Amino acid sequence: MSAADGHPLWRAVDELLDRGTVPGIRANKLGALAARLRRRAGRPVPPALAEDERGAAVAVTMARPLLEHVRSLCDGPLVLVKGPEVARLYPGSARVFVDVDLLAADAHAAQRALLAAGYFEVDEPFVLRQHLRPLKSPTLGLKVELHTVPNWPPGRTPPPVQEILDRSVPSGIGVNGIVAPDPLHHAVILAAHAWSHEPLQTLRDLVDVAAMARGCSEAELARTADAWDLSRVWRTTWAAIAALFERGPTTMPLRTWARHLPSVRERTLLGNHLTRWLHGFWELPPHAAAGHLGAAFRMTVLPAPDESWGEKLARTGHSFRHPGEPMSSHSIWSEELHRRRTRS
Repeated sequence: MSAADGHPLWRAVDELLDRGTVPGIRANKLGALAARLRRRAGRPVPPALAEDERGAAVAVTMARPLLEHVRSLCDGPLVLVKGPEVARLYPGSARVFVDVDLLAADAHAAQRALLAAGYFEVDEPFVLRQHLRPLKSPTLGLKVELHTVPNWPPGRTPPPVQEILDRSVPSGIGVNGIVAPDPLHHAVILAAHAWSHEPLQTLRDLVDVAAMARGCSEAELARTADAWDLSRVWRTTWAAIAALFERGPTTMPLRTWARHLPSVRERTLLGNHLTRWLHGFWELPPHAAAGHLGAAFRMTVLPAPDESWGEKLARTGHSFRHPGEPMSSHSIWSEELHRRRTRS
């Protein structure tokens, strides 16, 4: 076993993953890591986890030539966030990723340069927020997302790119001209990125932060989060990491709206509703969290923009009957319901 595999973080993660089923491990996006840890320990590796491990190896192999090509086409600084920069910290780089995220001083100019070189826009639902429309290389399978600022929780102002650039360090991926955020910055950016999508959604989000924060001062990490107006997000994330990987006390979120993490399973329909209603109290000041309840109430009781009242009532009844249904299964059921009602 390598030194990286034997680090206390990876031993703790291995023990936690042993509690989960293969679907639960994959729902938490740690199939490749689970395969690596099991293989190194001489334990059998289920086929689905082995497939994830191969996918991680392919992604790592493609990342460097893709980044070299992007670097050759774009002017100005490029800062690699997440993806391969985090994967290199995992044992055997056993972390799946499907895109490379790059902060650019002039993201729009970089986007134009890639489009002119034959990159094409990915045909998928997309809302313009902190990155431009994802692009794909004609020859390499990974997507490229060019960011104007890091992904940040809604309603918060992300730090300026220049602040991150001023403290950037050479990327571990080894491409000349590609840098990465200082680990202090990067750990907080990873936490913010996770909360910009779904707070405490997967174990991988927490493993990413814990791996990046290794060797960093806890006090400095907290000060960085405070300076970027992320103190509550950071404290909630760091407390969950301590509880899951360092035998710290179980936090209230892990007892309520993030109960799926200690048991290594997918978030359920009930858990999703609890997250919507409660997560604000661990993200925002009390008065702002209370105001967040109004939006959560409207989202719960009113139809979505493309949904009829009939669909909404059907979904509500289904939720009461199947509160323990995994969210992926519920999404499939909801899409089929929408298709049937649209055709009728």
